[in-house]
Amino acid sequence: MRCWPTSPRCGAPTISAGTASASWRGEVSELDFLRAPTLDADGIVHAFTTRTGGVSAGPYESLNLTWSRGDAKEAVAENRRRVTEALGLDRLVFANQVHGRNVLKVDAAPRTAWSAGEGDALITDRPGLGLCAQTADCVPVLLFDPERPAVAAVHAGWRGIVAEIIPAAISAMGEAYGTAPARLRAAIGPAISKENYRVGPEVLEQFEAVFGDLDDALVGPRDGQGGAGLDVGEAARRQLVAAGIPEAAVSRLPGCTFADEARFFSSRRAARDGHAGKFGGQCGLIGLRG
Repeated sequence: MRCWPTSPRCGAPTISAGTASASWRGEVSELDFLRAPTLDADGIVHAFTTRTGGVSAGPYESLNLTWSRGDAKEAVAENRRRVTEALGLDRLVFANQVHGRNVLKVDAAPRTAWSAGEGDALITDRPGLGLCAQTADCVPVLLFDPERPAVAAVHAGWRGIVAEIIPAAISAMGEAYGTAPARLRAAIGPAISKENYRVGPEVLEQFEAVFGDLDDALVGPRDGQGGAGLDVGEAARRQLVAAGIPEAAVSRLPGCTFADEARFFSSRRAARDGHAGKFGGQCGLIGLRG
């Protein structure tokens, strides 16, 4: 497992199968995970997956964790099995993501499927369950309450940011587990960068309704049509801090999913390359240790 940033704790014995290999039709591959310093804690396991180490082919190569865009289900199932085993979890749990603000409380693994239902955030206090936020340009956000303990995985695209899915997840943790925002730790995974994410004026207007005047850190220069580059990861960071999480407890991993084709899947890059709708997905995932 490749960790970010490099530290003596990365790859320590507390991480199950830090470098994981598994066979598939005679092949052996190694997974590549990213980790955040704010979630480098005993009692939890977390990772931001990359494209490396799976069995999918074509536009889904190789560690695609999403079924919904045409990849072979047996390949996705094998990819998910590898991640589950590498992180020492009992089961991965997903949501049918719809860019809304519904939060799903997970008390047990789904019996007949991978998904816990329709929503864009998952919360749990049950050990062994790896909550997964699937992304391919959107922002994965992971939360950990070390006192309760409890965890959450949030899928936050621009629509989810406007719908305030992040504050909704934090509020749901408070209602379910008594979580206080001031004790939360948070991590924001790789997403599309402002330089590669031009949105129209109608989207910027919705962000202004949430954030007020949009400064240079959040948007780039306006173009002739009134659009601009948007930093959705920065918007997620601001919502985390506004909800009461200390800034020092929020980390944001570098990397642009659009620009780094070797490492990440990207919806916008797939559209640019002529195969819109056919692309894989990585995950931000977090779970309590058994």
